Amino acid sequence: YPIEQMAKVDLAVLRLAVYELYFEEAPEPQKVVIDEAVQLAREYGKDQSFSFVNGVLAAIIKSRSGNV
Repeated sequence: YPIEQMAKVDLAVLRLAVYELYFEEAPEPQKVVIDEAVQLAREYGKDQSFSFVNGVLAAIIKSRSGNV
C-alpha cells in the first residue's frame, strides 16, 4: 500500500508501533504493542483503520521473524 495514500493517523500509529517493536530498549511484548496500536487506530482513525493497522503490523512481525 503506497505510503502517500495512507491516512495520516494510520501512518503515525504504524510508525509508533514499529518503533516500539524494534527500537525501544526495553520493549513491551509484541501482542501488547499491537493491541495498543489497534486501540489508537480505532479511536482516532477511520472506520476500518484498526483492521488495517492490525494486518500491517502482523505482516511486519511475520516477515521479520522469517515466517513468510
